[in-house]
Order: sequence, then C-alpha cells, then structure tokens
Amino acid sequence: MEEEFYHKNLFAEVVDKNFSEADEEKAPLGKKGKFFPDFAFTDAITARNKKEAWIQYQRELASGLAAEQLFWATARHFKNLMLAKRTNSAVEADLNPFVYKKLQAGLKNYKEGELESLSESLVIGYHEARRGEAEIETLLEKTLLKL
Repeated sequence: MEEEFYHKNLFAEVVDKNFSEADEEKAPLGKKGKFFPDFAFTDAITARNKKEAWIQYQRELASGLAAEQLFWATARHFKNLMLAKRTNSAVEADLNPFVYKKLQAGLKNYKEGELESLSESLVIGYHEARRGEAEIETLLEKTLLKL
C-alpha cells in the first residue's frame, strides 16, 4: 500500500499529492541542485570575514536558496561553534573530527561572549520576523555585518 500525502493551499486546493519515497528522488532541488548552502558560507562565518560571508550569502540567495534555510544554517553554525568551545573532543561534541578541528581553529576569531551575543540576536530577530516586525533577509545581513 502506497502512503499518500496531501498538501492543500489556503483555498483547500490540493497542491501536491502522492508524494512517496519513490518520488523523493525526483523532488525539486535548488538551482544548483542542492538544499543546503555551500561550506564557503559557514567557513566565512568561522573566519569572521564579514565581506566574504556577505558575498556568499548573496550568492546563495541568487542560487535559489531561501533566506530561512540560510538562517537555520547560520544558527546551527553558531550553535556548533559554541559547542566546540565548551567541549574537549569531537566525540564529546558529537561532531565530525574534521569539522570540530575547523571550529576549534575558528574560535580564536571570537572574543568571550560574542558567539552568545550573535546567537541571541539571531533568536530574537527570528521571533520578531515571525511576528511580522522584521524580515529574515535583513536580520541575516545585519548579523553577518556584525561579524
């Protein structure tokens, strides 16, 4: 028996149906054929290179990624940086050793409390955007330019 999923829009019209695991391979990807941003974006954040981070952010938006996807990638990256700061090994942090080593090297670019401050401003801005008081695109740009 095939499992079916129905998604309806605001007017109760079926937008897509019969989206099964077999169809998942045919699911549309971004213009570059991906769902997630390049590592160049998060590497620029780790290096605290605001110019490169902003350029990569604009490049990812132009490639078809939604600003919300980039928001979550940024939030997850700040979380991983704080995790690498508070743990003693990749195993303890539950991260890939290569990624953990890159995060550890990038920690020298941030002073005490800056990661927490940037992460806090992202969370506050996200909730403001959900209430309609701000836009995610602007929030991310401001955050990247604070690096």
